[in-house]
Amino acid sequence: MHVLFSILTGFDATICFAAFGWGVKAHFRSTGDMPPGMKLTTGLSTALFIAFLWHLHYGASSLWLPALVLFTASLAVFASAIIASRSTPPTLAYDNDSPNFLLNHGPYRYVRHPFYLAYVLFWFGTAIATPSLAGWLAPAIMTTLYLDAATREERKFANSELAAAYAAYRTRAGLFWPRPRGFIAG
Repeated sequence: MHVLFSILTGFDATICFAAFGWGVKAHFRSTGDMPPGMKLTTGLSTALFIAFLWHLHYGASSLWLPALVLFTASLAVFASAIIASRSTPPTLAYDNDSPNFLLNHGPYRYVRHPFYLAYVLFWFGTAIATPSLAGWLAPAIMTTLYLDAATREERKFANSELAAAYAAYRTRAGLFWPRPRGFIAG
């Protein structure tokens, strides 16, 4: 039974990771070559995902169900962010474009960076799924990169023609986590 849980967990994680890879190639746009920060993020996430699968092969944690819940939530947030941004896809992380539109519908209504939220949920799922302290390095490393990318994007908006609108939006929507009043304001 333990092997079945490992296979199921690995399968669900692979679906998430494949969806994220599809997003980089087919959904996000870029103003030029892939930015160096995005190359670093892509390389590290690939290496950490392979390490996760290796650890999973040698034994999944008994917390496979919470991991599956996190993977499912991650994929749901990712899909809803894709749907919300399909007509105006955001640029890749670390791109140095100047923002010319503001998304504030779908999951963007509650969080300013729903893609990063999806990725953070995913990496916490990988940590829970593997019974090793080393498994917690992935969410620590990747969340640090996502915070850095989000901070850079926040600065881009603050220095753009959308600065006032974005400042108002920041009071309603959380960075990665929804603000309670965002749900109440509906």
